[in-house]
Amino acid sequence: MDLRQTGIATAPAYSLDRGRSLHRWLRDMRLNHPVHRDPLTRVWTLYRHRDITRATAGPAAFSSELWRYLPGEMGTDALTAGNLTAMDPPRHRLLRDLVSRSFTARAVAELRPRITAIAADLIAAVADRGEMDVVADLSDPLPVLVIGDLLGLPREEWGLLRGWAQRLLSFDKGDLMDGAVRKRVEDTQKELLDHLRIHVRRRRADPQEDLISRLTRAEVGGERLTEEEVVNFADLLLLAGHVTTTLLPANIVLTLDEHPDAAAEVRADRALIPGAIEETLRYRPVIVGNTRVTTRAVTVGGEQLPAGQFVSLSFISGNRDEQHFADADRFDIHRDARKHLGFGHGIHYCLGAPLARLELAIALETMLDRFSRFEATGTPVYYDTPGVAGPRSLRITFRHH
Repeated sequence: MDLRQTGIATAPAYSLDRGRSLHRWLRDMRLNHPVHRDPLTRVWTLYRHRDITRATAGPAAFSSELWRYLPGEMGTDALTAGNLTAMDPPRHRLLRDLVSRSFTARAVAELRPRITAIAADLIAAVADRGEMDVVADLSDPLPVLVIGDLLGLPREEWGLLRGWAQRLLSFDKGDLMDGAVRKRVEDTQKELLDHLRIHVRRRRADPQEDLISRLTRAEVGGERLTEEEVVNFADLLLLAGHVTTTLLPANIVLTLDEHPDAAAEVRADRALIPGAIEETLRYRPVIVGNTRVTTRAVTVGGEQLPAGQFVSLSFISGNRDEQHFADADRFDIHRDARKHLGFGHGIHYCLGAPLARLELAIALETMLDRFSRFEATGTPVYYDTPGVAGPRSLRITFRHH
């Protein structure tokens, strides 16, 4: 499998044999080409944990504002205003502080009863079947219902939101160089943004007690956020929350199915659930990687990277770095996996990580409560979308207690 020209590992490669060939290839890259430049795309890729965390912890040298280095209209911040993932300090810190108040440990803990009720309803709806699709029946609707509540979006619109999120995850080839694919993604994104813009304007005129309303009233440096900043904020929260929490439950069910001894331990002792979640985030991360651009010449792993170079950070490789995690290819729910890259690292560490962890824990607890056993059947169907790794369909059979 010659993946070197792909730069960052993609979902199709991950789905070939549940990642075994991919991880062998990534191990070779870490050992022999830890800092590699693709001769076709001219993108550098970092494969080692220490190099990746250096880049994510150094926004002055490794910028997230990629748009500054793109041609034409793409080279403006018009399309990224309010998008924290495409922003550097100091404005990043100011805007992140605004929205982070909705994701504190206390704020997230207050959502437990609502999330528990949603998960219980979703499981109850399939309980008589004896089988279910973990994604379609549980992990796909769950985050839309939760984030929809937080943002203050009407419940009758949640189906629309879920549809847009699915379409943005599900373009056929994962190839944005394909004009038809790119237009389909752009049209879907525009529909979603236009819809969110309607709600932002309504909240400016008639504020409620929800996150969109708080953003419309918020000030940064004495200035109100622009309409585009609020719209893009809401879009980021909806899509990031949906992607992470849609794929994580399927990933943990699949991983526990492959490791029955660990599954038995978790069933016998629910206190092991947090460790199983962290190890799954390391062993089978949803977010494959991220990209930065160098603002000045830097040396990484003995390689000289000039200014203005795009740098791909392979989180999926860093999570299996044998120099950072002992016996890295072994799934071990008892290891200290807290320094994994499953939620990123540095200033762009996932804002909604506490909420994603809670949703995942509740989803798993609910399945363990209702089912005396469950096991994967057939072959998982993976997303083809670049940058994410996880099933779009994972069927299981189950027995009741």
